Amino acid sequence: MARQLARDADGGLLIDVRGPRFGAAITTLVLATALVVQGGFGIALVAWQWVAFAISTLAGLAWSPYGNLFRLLKRRLDLGPPPATEPEGPPRFAQACGLAVATVALVSFAVGAVTVGWVAVGVVLALSALLALTGICVGCEVYVLAQRLRPGRKTTGDDASTRGSVA
Repeated sequence: MARQLARDADGGLLIDVRGPRFGAAITTLVLATALVVQGGFGIALVAWQWVAFAISTLAGLAWSPYGNLFRLLKRRLDLGPPPATEPEGPPRFAQACGLAVATVALVSFAVGAVTVGWVAVGVVLALSALLALTGICVGCEVYVLAQRLRPGRKTTGDDASTRGSVA
């Protein structure tokens, strides 16, 4: 799976810029459905989304369930080469942010703070919808800002992790 993906000169994963928007669209559908139905089924959907975030965060985007679906559809529908690629770092960080907030939601459900849980789901839903509809990835932008503010980093101007491209 991962061996088919493009790598940069340092061996870092490069991803098709359309992939994160596709994944965000699926995340939006999953979490919007969860928010509408709520109850046990809604919480199960949030748990599924937590698993998807965890896989993408811990194993990398090469193993992302939605990324793999995107690559399958891209081949089947012959969508052609990516219009651009970007480093994995910013979108993977955004997945970690989603994982953190989804964890807050699930823990809130578990301790009976249901309203707090659904508000957390709403936050992830809003940010996913923003990415899916506009291409603006807030988590990616936070990653890029953090890289720029990191003390001691090289400022070559050609640092792929600080280009500021949105997913």
